[in-house]
Amino acid sequence: TLDPAAEGVLPILVNGATRIADFVHEWPKTYVATVTFGFTSDTGDREGTIVAATGPEAINRERIEAALPKFTGRIEQVPPLYSALKQGGEALYRKARRGEAVERRARVVEIFSIRLLDYDSVAGTARIEVNSGRGMYVRSLAQDLGAALGSGAYLSALVRTAIGPLTEADAVPMATLVEAGEGWTRWLLPMDLPLRRWPAVALDAAGAAAVRRGQAVPAPDTTGGRYRLLGPDGELVAWGEADATRRIQPRAVFSA
Repeated sequence: TLDPAAEGVLPILVNGATRIADFVHEWPKTYVATVTFGFTSDTGDREGTIVAATGPEAINRERIEAALPKFTGRIEQVPPLYSALKQGGEALYRKARRGEAVERRARVVEIFSIRLLDYDSVAGTARIEVNSGRGMYVRSLAQDLGAALGSGAYLSALVRTAIGPLTEADAVPMATLVEAGEGWTRWLLPMDLPLRRWPAVALDAAGAAAVRRGQAVPAPDTTGGRYRLLGPDGELVAWGEADATRRIQPRAVFSA
């Protein structure tokens, strides 16, 4: 997902591909965030109530660059109050809008890299590129960075420039999809794309039919692990795991 005020790359899974959503979630994500210093927001972004803190004059490029390394690696992060994260089966933002008290516990997230792209001393804004794992909130990162610098900060713009192997160059504007009508399928990507870190096993017609009936097929080696099972046309039939008998048990089977 992306926050309503954000833009950028958003994979959309359709039909049977929704069953591999968890593997898409595991892809690293790259963002370019615009952070405004000297102010705070109750939502962590420009959609909330903005309150002046110290003023951006307390911040400079050197201080930001010195603070960023503290946010790399596995760190604890408290999710934003206004977020889709669920508590008791309900999104936090719904509870927050009703004025309910919400307990937010810190979670461990991972930031692989973070760097300052540029800093506008007049506007008090910085553009920061972040590459992270799943569950990291850029709004929380902006707030935590502002707190670390003693100035306050909020996220004023956000673009997701990549998720896994998909970049902005691969993305199709929503307006283009709508205008294409039934021709939108021309932009569909292979369903096995999120699984390509696993070896592929090519099945003949009989093997594909057996897998679709839930039957195991021989593994090509003794290494075990997970495999993509592809039919004669190269389409994803299933993914499975090899057991101790060197046979691949289907874990998710997709319709023809």
